[in-house]
Amino acid sequence: MVTSLSELSRTTLLVSAVGASFLLGGCGVGGQVKASMGRYEVGNYHEAADQCSNMRGDETAMNEKAHVRYLVYCGLTEYRLGNRTSAERMLARGSDEYSQGRAGWLKPIIVDEMLKALDDLDARTASQTVASDEPAITAARGDL
Repeated sequence: MVTSLSELSRTTLLVSAVGASFLLGGCGVGGQVKASMGRYEVGNYHEAADQCSNMRGDETAMNEKAHVRYLVYCGLTEYRLGNRTSAERMLARGSDEYSQGRAGWLKPIIVDEMLKALDDLDARTASQTVASDEPAITAARGDL
């Protein structure tokens, strides 16, 4: 039982600290995924990337919903930061897993961003392949 005002203050402070730690830390890896989502959504891409990097080894501990969110949000983060190869890998996996899951796992605006990023990544990859073939074709024509 609390007997003095200072004990009440310490008890209140302790309860507040424990509550804040629980809220900030989340419930394990699911809380970490939510933290990376929040950072992405407010435009803190470097912080989101750090959070994603910290979770990289925890993929097997994620449930299906958390794993889809991890792949999509971290893939979009990589895309925003210009890391096209890792963005394409994560977004392709995330899109596949999302299509097998539930629509409520991602916000419609995030699904739209994911699809646009995948289209852009696919278009650039296709145009780079064509561009790299052109010199060989041109050289062959010049030899005729």
